[in-house]
Amino acid sequence: MARGLRLPSGAVLYPFLLALLPAVHFYEANFRIVPFGDLVRPALLGWVVVALVLALGRLAWRDTPTAAAVTAPLLAVIFEGADMGPWVSLLALVAAVVLGVLLRRRPAAWPRLAVRPLDAAVLVLVLLPLVGAGLAARRDTPPETSDLFAADVPMPEAAAVERRPDIYFLLVDGLGQPAFVEENFPVRPSEYSLPLARRGFTVLRHSTANYPQTALSTAATLNLGLLDDLLEIPAPESRDRHALADLIAGSRAVRALQDVGYAVVTYPSGYPLTRLDGADARRRPLLNPTFVEYYLLEDGFLPLLLPLLGRGPADVSFALRRGRLDFIFDDLPQARQGLATDTPAFVFAHILAPHPPFVFDRQGGPAPSRSPFAFADGDHWLNLHGPDDTSYRRRYADQAVWVMHRLAGAIDAITADTTREHVIIVQGDHGPGSGLRWEQPLETDHDERFGIFNAWFVPAGTEVGLYEGMTAVNTFPVLFNALFGTRIALQPDDHWFARMSQPYIFFPVGR
Repeated sequence: MARGLRLPSGAVLYPFLLALLPAVHFYEANFRIVPFGDLVRPALLGWVVVALVLALGRLAWRDTPTAAAVTAPLLAVIFEGADMGPWVSLLALVAAVVLGVLLRRRPAAWPRLAVRPLDAAVLVLVLLPLVGAGLAARRDTPPETSDLFAADVPMPEAAAVERRPDIYFLLVDGLGQPAFVEENFPVRPSEYSLPLARRGFTVLRHSTANYPQTALSTAATLNLGLLDDLLEIPAPESRDRHALADLIAGSRAVRALQDVGYAVVTYPSGYPLTRLDGADARRRPLLNPTFVEYYLLEDGFLPLLLPLLGRGPADVSFALRRGRLDFIFDDLPQARQGLATDTPAFVFAHILAPHPPFVFDRQGGPAPSRSPFAFADGDHWLNLHGPDDTSYRRRYADQAVWVMHRLAGAIDAITADTTREHVIIVQGDHGPGSGLRWEQPLETDHDERFGIFNAWFVPAGTEVGLYEGMTAVNTFPVLFNALFGTRIALQPDDHWFARMSQPYIFFPVGR
């Protein structure tokens, strides 16, 4: 090693590299969805933990190499305890204790001699998943956005727009069609569709998504077009979803609203594919884990420790999830904060519920669970929680009732501001998943999965061309035609199923 690059005597890298292993393994399995930048924050937090543990170890064993050797098994449990399993984690802790006692009584030279070999070995373990992800990406031919995505929506000049009400587009993940949910789930209309109907909303009984997955459906909705037209798909078998993230991040609907003077306020859910770029305000709670961070929590020591304390293994993740959802509902009435009074707002909130995980009961209390935390739906959820789909329907119903209650409260607070006009659209991106079989299109309950909640509140005197059977892709054409006098053609109200493993192979579904 060149003199200018030589590490200081006594410096160790392998404990800090150990902190990266869970993140890079997760990235290797999910790089087609997760941006690499989402690894930065968990890496920094992991390094803070390592630095604190090493500092305490140095107080006990006087030098850094010895502290690193003793605490390395402990760090492995902290970062990957649940992934290693209880017995391996217990052995690692016993090894740390025995090693610590031996080196405390009789210091040895081998911890210092082992530093560089261990640095090199753990570095290889960190690089291998990244190399694997890179090689897999090179074998793939991902879709690219098309000329339609680049084309602006034909909108009037901003000066010619007479009315610019605030627009709230509340994308409520998994919120199903009233006609289906109220008939097939333990939910009454008074708990589900009627709270918004009583507040002046037009609630469509039969409205559907065009696609069964969040990113597919949202990309089509926000771009006023179908995915076959918005994407160039040279290899339909591709699993890379970054093109969908691009469609949503720079969507045509948001660009059109910005062209007529709207400020954009977003409430991110943490799901990496539904982020908007270029927002004027991004409102989120202090604790706002990303998908990467949720899954790293599930890999670490907490799922082993919490049951010993009489808690569910995912109680911390459940609490963080509840906190984010509560924040969105509490903060929506303050979405305009910081905007000029004459600036209209487009507020986009991705509310990731009643979609699993089911973290609220019907009264808004914590939903008990002894199962792992995951955003899995359909048969992926059943694989984690057992094959009883009645349990799914009961938990979904409980969380859906809570969502409708919280929506009603937030909407009351928003509409209490009579100084501005409001358009509020409450829309599901797809329906529930009790009958969803991700890899089996013919065995999936399409009525359940494609049916969505679709409710509109518009200013008095505004004629909106809503109709039963409307699909999500026509949301913004209908809205823009009503508010701004555009003449955007509606898309066919058709539906396509896509497997989770092959999001760009579309199976037509009959109406």
